Amino acid sequence: MGSFSKIGLKKNIIEVLSRMQFYETTEVQEKIIPLALQKKDIVFTSMTGSGKTLAYSIGFLSRINTKVGLQMLVMVPTRELCSQVAKELERICEPLNINVGKIYGGHNMSMDKKTLMKKNHIMVATPGRFIVYVNEKKIKVGEVKLLVFDESDQMFDNGFYEDCAYLISRVSKESQIILSSATISEKVEEFIEKEIVDYKLLKIGNQIPKNIKQEKILCPIPEKNKLLLRFLSNKKFERVLIFVNKKSRTELISKLLNNNEIKTSPISSDLEQKEREESLKLFKQGKIKVLVATDVAARGLQIQGVDMVINYDAPNRAEFYVHRIGRTGRRDKPGYSLTMICPEDDDRFHNIEFIYDIKVALIDDEFNNIEEEN
Repeated sequence: MGSFSKIGLKKNIIEVLSRMQFYETTEVQEKIIPLALQKKDIVFTSMTGSGKTLAYSIGFLSRINTKVGLQMLVMVPTRELCSQVAKELERICEPLNINVGKIYGGHNMSMDKKTLMKKNHIMVATPGRFIVYVNEKKIKVGEVKLLVFDESDQMFDNGFYEDCAYLISRVSKESQIILSSATISEKVEEFIEKEIVDYKLLKIGNQIPKNIKQEKILCPIPEKNKLLLRFLSNKKFERVLIFVNKKSRTELISKLLNNNEIKTSPISSDLEQKEREESLKLFKQGKIKVLVATDVAARGLQIQGVDMVINYDAPNRAEFYVHRIGRTGRRDKPGYSLTMICPEDDDRFHNIEFIYDIKVALIDDEFNNIEEEN
């Protein structure tokens, strides 16, 4: 990849990046930053963990006037992603005296008081809670010159389509808009055609990294638990993410594994924020080996060192498959995914293979390869 010093960034920003030991751009940064510096509206797809936060933000930092209030707004679909993106931005913005705030739902609104009283130049937020404060005139967005929609496919799936469109009508008419999405879903396509109109579209990198070994196994529902236990006992792993389609199933699978001496924790939207954060913390620290999750954990979260993803339930939608297995194989390290296919899942999973032009290798109940993947 290229160098940050050669893509038109100002000297003070390059110095901060150097202190953070960021010298070379990732692919998404190399392609997005020059366009962002030209103040173009941009729509791009890239994998989670590709460096997109820096890609959509770094080109705008030199345009921020620290004497003025909110000038950059990043909308995200979940509170976990809100905290993560805000933390990433704080690292580079603090030396530049640029204040970063965060607003998300799921907690008492009195906890936002400190953020609302601060002069924030950048705000990272989930749409619902943020718009409450905009409408109450506790946050002014008229000076916002960069509006970012991050993980927009999930945001629209979560019901925030209209909120995001509303924000475009409230920010400065001169605002630059950048939209990132893991996949261009129908709702994303509709949004960009209606609300952005004139934009540069870039599809960056492979949607499914080549370094992820993908396998599937045919399994009737009554046999799933036994097969899962036998599979985990036959494999060496450091961190495993198991994905299920129902929130209630996270608890059931977690209990099953813990009862069989595999340290596991569930994570779903039914849990309190503190519980979810504690589960993630223990998983990242290696104190639990397995995290059983709904798709809330498939998107945006920075979880390094996941060497295996198991789809206990085949994903309901094709793009969910990409999001799930993209949790492994990070930073060019080898990754592995296994999808358990029940008879009723067969057509749906075949459709996933067709959409992404992949042939996932079939293994038998002794975990031997029957069909080689392409």
